[in-house]
Amino acid sequence: MNSLIRTSDSPNHRAFPSGTQDLAYALLKSDLVAFVLVDAGNIVAASPALREMLGGTTRYQHIDGRSLLSIVAEVDAPAVAEYCSTTLRAGGRTEQRCHLMRADGTPVPVLLASAPLPNESAHQLLIVVTDLSPWVGDAAAGDTAQFFAAFDRVTGFPTRALLLDRMKIALAAARRYRRRAALLRIDLERLKSLLQSLSPEAADEVQTTVAETLRNCVRDCDTTARLGSAEFAVLLPEIGQREDAGITAARIVQAIEALFERNDARQRVSAHIGVAVYPTDGTNPERLLHAGEAAVRNARSTRGGGFALAEATSAELTAIKPLEFLERYKVGIPEIDAEHRNLVDRMNALAHDLKSGQDPTTLEYDVRAMVELLRTHFANEASLLAPLPYDGTMDTRARNLRFLEELHCILLHVNSQSIALAIRHLYDFLIPHLLHLDQRTLS
Repeated sequence: MNSLIRTSDSPNHRAFPSGTQDLAYALLKSDLVAFVLVDAGNIVAASPALREMLGGTTRYQHIDGRSLLSIVAEVDAPAVAEYCSTTLRAGGRTEQRCHLMRADGTPVPVLLASAPLPNESAHQLLIVVTDLSPWVGDAAAGDTAQFFAAFDRVTGFPTRALLLDRMKIALAAARRYRRRAALLRIDLERLKSLLQSLSPEAADEVQTTVAETLRNCVRDCDTTARLGSAEFAVLLPEIGQREDAGITAARIVQAIEALFERNDARQRVSAHIGVAVYPTDGTNPERLLHAGEAAVRNARSTRGGGFALAEATSAELTAIKPLEFLERYKVGIPEIDAEHRNLVDRMNALAHDLKSGQDPTTLEYDVRAMVELLRTHFANEASLLAPLPYDGTMDTRARNLRFLEELHCILLHVNSQSIALAIRHLYDFLIPHLLHLDQRTLS
């Protein structure tokens, strides 16, 4: 991108965007995280945390309007220019390691994570800047080996130190906005012995494939880290319900199982995952890691892979209040209203049996029967009710199918926790589903 090579003598300083850019503006005011907004290669605005990272001397007193490359180490400038250009063309969220120059002239190793902002009149990137210097070698001494040690050589995943830094940021945001976050500790059984039996080239190929599989199971905003040869972690910085983290864990278990299903039994890798949720299982990175590790030990009791929830989150799953079929849930079609009432009654029966300690095998049978009942119910709704207007996210049919797929993932590896998770997921889905339907009109 040629515009990135402009010098500060000819800045292209534009006003900060508004409307859909309000979130970006809030981030740029943050004193916790270093952010910078770049427009056509020049810095439009920078957060206080970034200014503090670079130093508050005269050199960077007026950082706005400068070329982005003017604060990048000269050796890294071509790579950063190409990185910004590629991000603008391809979209999505990408990362780049480089050095920024402090006001005193010393380089600081950083990780740039960028995403383009929608703006018709400009080419804008919002970039979060993570300072890697606390856990890497002396950048001024050119300790490149230690710098790149913040990332795994083969997978490119962050290592433990960088994961901890991202957890601090994510938990600070979760605390401020009163939302949940989660950490998954992943142990890939037999992966280490498999890698040792292969040539270096073949081992790298297996690790790369595993990394790609893990990436495909999570969102762009999540962080996947490598903690050891067969140990990984996934940070989910924002989740809606407790079971969202369990569903992600179930998907990973299923994906790893499918990846190695053709291997000989002695080389068939399986995933055991421990799930810890903020703030229930811990309020800082160390406690969440510890809770996740304890949950992994429980998950290992499941043959062929599986997941387990940390104790506090597991206990929360049974805190289910009885549901009532209210007048506002009725849609005016006797067949659909009868099905809704039946679903509420079935849900209450499942919740009662779960709290009373019913045998998991019996509960599994009842949950699967409930799933089939829902499948028939969704089909009846589609034929008898007019579709809702498009709400900009996901239509009702797609939402229902995704819900059934999530239940399928949970029930692939059955234990007492997965059954409790499935029942809780049914409970959390049912009332919003009924409320959603009162907006429909008859077909």
